[in-house]
Amino acid sequence: MKITKKQYTSKSSIIALLLTCTLLTSCGSDNNSDELAKAIDLETQRSQGTIIESVTIVGDHTRLRVGENHQLSATGIDSNDDIRDITNELIWSSSDTSIATVDSKGLVTALANSAINQGVVTITGTTINDIFGTGEMSVSDVAVTTINLKQIQPMTGSINTCIKASIKGDVSYADGYTSLNTVRDINFSLDNDTSAIIETDGTLYTSAAVIEHTIITAKTGNISGQLTVTADPVNLESLNILLDDEAVNLITVNIGERVLVNGQASLNSDVTTTNFIINDTISWSQAETGYAGITTKDDNKGTIFALKPGVTQLIGTCGGKQSIATLEVKGEANLDTIEINDGNDTISLAPLNSIELTLTGNYTSTPTSLNISEFSEWSINGSSLINAELINLGTNEATYKITSTSSTTGIAIISASYDGMTSTVKIDIE
Repeated sequence: MKITKKQYTSKSSIIALLLTCTLLTSCGSDNNSDELAKAIDLETQRSQGTIIESVTIVGDHTRLRVGENHQLSATGIDSNDDIRDITNELIWSSSDTSIATVDSKGLVTALANSAINQGVVTITGTTINDIFGTGEMSVSDVAVTTINLKQIQPMTGSINTCIKASIKGDVSYADGYTSLNTVRDINFSLDNDTSAIIETDGTLYTSAAVIEHTIITAKTGNISGQLTVTADPVNLESLNILLDDEAVNLITVNIGERVLVNGQASLNSDVTTTNFIINDTISWSQAETGYAGITTKDDNKGTIFALKPGVTQLIGTCGGKQSIATLEVKGEANLDTIEINDGNDTISLAPLNSIELTLTGNYTSTPTSLNISEFSEWSINGSSLINAELINLGTNEATYKITSTSSTTGIAIISASYDGMTSTVKIDIE
């Protein structure tokens, strides 16, 4: 039989490992077992071409104060020239564990402020084949002096409307140290004349149909910095509605069923067309409501819940573009009654505590009941004793959470309306 190079390597590796085990004085001991496991792992990676040739530490050049943590990550390039996350494959170490430690997953913990060398500690991540990468961290409590905001993705020019961008800051301190590309301790805000939103990690989303200039302000204590970002929809070619990662123009669901749709944007450049998932920027609506509910925010945005038989259109909109799919709901839905928390007339609530309310639709058909809390009209009827919000959106556990806002006792009346029916409950705060 002809032996290929790969087969030959595999057999040679087996022989080498057997020899290794033979040479070890006690193969059953913990140390030798660890060495053998390491040797097997190493040979496996070599034979598969996945052994790491270079290591890059990501998220370093960051200043911490005593008691703070910071997660580092690492990427590696293997002998196949593939790039992968190797954060959990490395042996991590700190150059000065009296100032900062690092655990086996790359989590750095600041232990002591230091004025020596700007409090810099070198963090090293080493692979199984002794290839390593280094990054620096700093631990000190000196004051911030400046914040220089910048675009990270894209690095320059206008950002593409509907596609998420990344904003970070270079934060300089009184001792001359600078944290690079960080959002630590930065509070972001935007001007009032923008459609954009920005998250705490500096991710920026825009959705306007026209060119839009957004002023971003970053603040740490009384130190601030600003950056103006321009979002341009010129490259936005089209939108698609995805179901199970496939573009669709027809979605069929049965009553009581939930499906998740995603938004996809196609950007047209001079060279090629690139597709991006745009769940955070796309807006969802329906031509005719009532047949299905659709979650329009939070983690489960884009979840469709089939409520009543019929046909409508699902519309995804962003940057002046639209994608439309026919939404068909099948089955029967003969709504009989609706009730809050199994029809209880009164629910007790202790001051400053919370309670969750569920509106259930009871049907004379199958399914016999549905949690319709998310797609009902709730009201606290002007009560100043409580506030309320819908939580767990896009799931069968969606509820209307009622929270007492003070130590004052009293009564609040909560009502929920759905499909022409109304249910009420008295909240006795005592």
